[in-house]
Amino acid sequence: MEESSVIVTKIEEQKKNKERCNIYINGDFAFSCSKEIVFKFKLKENAAILMSEIKQSLIENNFLMCRETALNIIEKSYKSEKEIRDKLQSKGYDSKSIDKSVEFLKSYNYLDDEKYTELYIKEKIKTQGKNKIKYSLIRKGISEETIKSHLELIDNDMQYNTAKSLAEKKYNLLIKEENDIRKIYKKLGEYLIRNGFNSEIVNELLNKTIDKDDIIQQNSVSQGKNNINDIALKRYNIIIKSEKDKNKIYKKLADYLLRRGFLYEDIKIIIKNIINNDGGINE
Repeated sequence: MEESSVIVTKIEEQKKNKERCNIYINGDFAFSCSKEIVFKFKLKENAAILMSEIKQSLIENNFLMCRETALNIIEKSYKSEKEIRDKLQSKGYDSKSIDKSVEFLKSYNYLDDEKYTELYIKEKIKTQGKNKIKYSLIRKGISEETIKSHLELIDNDMQYNTAKSLAEKKYNLLIKEENDIRKIYKKLGEYLIRNGFNSEIVNELLNKTIDKDDIIQQNSVSQGKNNINDIALKRYNIIIKSEKDKNKIYKKLADYLLRRGFLYEDIKIIIKNIINNDGGINE
């Protein structure tokens, strides 16, 4: 049976992308493709072409588009093979085009899971524990064997120092908002575990980082702030009985609190809160 052919009636360069063309067959728009496809299959206006060649040109065109998309993705940030495949699938490319694109990337060393693992660990080890890094890499399609071989190279002292730095920063935040030592212990421990550090490091750091004296001192500071707030509010209510000018009220109240021995940084915050919450004061 003789294979049917069609007539390419028009080849139109796209206005927005000069490297692509719109192909018309028998007077109707059929598909768009790269100029590379036009040259490869010798597509010409008013020329006959077999349907099998049309199908092959479409397959080739889909691969070229898929490859171009893959290159654009890699250009923005290094990816694992799974990440590239997932991205290309989400954009609707067929499995054969994806396979060919992945092989192309590998042939030019644009895709290398060993190298990706090395770079990922080098970046994340500064802020994360081995467990978190491990499970993140597994989700990215990296084999556990590859992950293990790279994580084994990480010095234990480096992990401890990273965890220590994170623990100290988190602890200093926690004692400002929490005065129950058991809750601080629990929150700090959960924070370090979430960041991928093992129980041995976590337990050691909890015992070394949490200081009961810090919490007692923080409670005293907190009580002091509550005390200044009460004193400032009482004095404010006395001052506004005879004074309506906000600037004068601010100065009188600030002078009063300074004489009582409070810090100016705390005074500024307290007065600002009190005055802003009272809409009856004249500017």
